[in-house]
Order: sequence, then structure tokens, then C-alpha cells
Amino acid sequence: MTAAVSAVNPVPGDLSTLWRDDLQARLHPKENVLASLQVDLDGRLHFVAGLLVVTNLRLLSRTDKAAQWQQWPYRDGLHLLHHDHSGIGHLDLVDENGLLATWHFTLEQNLYAIRLVNHFQAQLQSHLSGQPVQQELRNVCPSCKAPLEPDQEDCPICTKVVHTPPSTWTLFRLWRFARPYGGQLLLGFILMLLGTAASQVPPYLTIPWWTRC
Repeated sequence: MTAAVSAVNPVPGDLSTLWRDDLQARLHPKENVLASLQVDLDGRLHFVAGLLVVTNLRLLSRTDKAAQWQQWPYRDGLHLLHHDHSGIGHLDLVDENGLLATWHFTLEQNLYAIRLVNHFQAQLQSHLSGQPVQQELRNVCPSCKAPLEPDQEDCPICTKVVHTPPSTWTLFRLWRFARPYGGQLLLGFILMLLGTAASQVPPYLTIPWWTRC
């Protein structure tokens, strides 16, 4: 049994007030937000806040450093590709001419990215075919939209993400984020050594002089 997707709240309530107000002003009449991804990395893997939104009309994007929104209406040849490597997720928007845009995010946002890609593909197919988006009426996880069994209360995907202990290799992956700040980290390490050395001077000065010989 299937049913057409109903209209949703124009702006999700889980967005920050800054993004919600800005996005609301950008939407066209009767344009609905279907999925959003709060991007947290830029192209150099610096922590920069951004937002990627799928609506029933287009794909929208903006970062804190960008003055204007970018938009890509649905059209033939457009594809949104998802992949991850070394603990970093990527979304690439491409067409027949090549790469149009790319977004980076930590894997904490990966479930939202998967949901966004699924909505994008469904809306693109609907636009190209002229048919309304169809989806099965089934029990799904409210976070990642993964299908659940009728008697299932906990999502196995979300539970695995939360309870799986991090690998030791995760510490080495963090170096990719720390690399742009290598100079500050080195300076901090040197100052820590100097501070440790300086803390040893007062105890030495309080030692009786005859015990120093």
C-alpha cells in the first residue's frame, strides 16, 4: 500500500534559530522543506557551520561565510552522491559537465546525510517523471528513517552508532582535523613543557643549601 507524501512543516524545528529564520525568508510559496543537513566542515576540513536543504522544488545550501544562498532546481542529469572516507562524510553534486558543489561533514551527521540524499533522489525522480512522490506506509525510525519491524521500538542502525565503541584508529583520524592548527598545538606543547619546568623551581629553592651539595 502506498500513499503520496503529504506536505510537511516548511522549516524543521530542529534547526537553530539563525538558520530557521534565514531559510524561512528564502522559501517560495508552497515550498516545503523535506530534509536538512547541518554541515560542520569546509573544504579544508575546518569546523565551519553550514546548511544543506532538500525541498520539493530544489536543493539549497549556505555556510556561515557565504553571503548568499546557493540553489539547484531539479533537472535532468543532476545527481547527489554520498560517500565517506577516514571518518569524514562527503556529498558531491554533479551533472553531465562535472562537479557542481561538494560538502564535508563529520560522521555524526551521516544519518541525516543519508536521509537527505534519499529525499533528493525521490524529488528528482518525481520532477523528471511528473508523478507524485510515492512511499510505502511503514514503521520507520524518526531519526534516520530506516525501516523498522512492526514490533521494533529501537532502531538497530541508531543503536549501533551510539553504542559501538570507537576504534583506536579514530585517534589517528583526528589528526586530519588538527593539521590546520599544527602551529598552535606545537606552541601549546612547548608552553606546557616550560610551565612544567617552571613549577619545579620553587621546590628546589626551598631545599636547604647544605642538601644541594
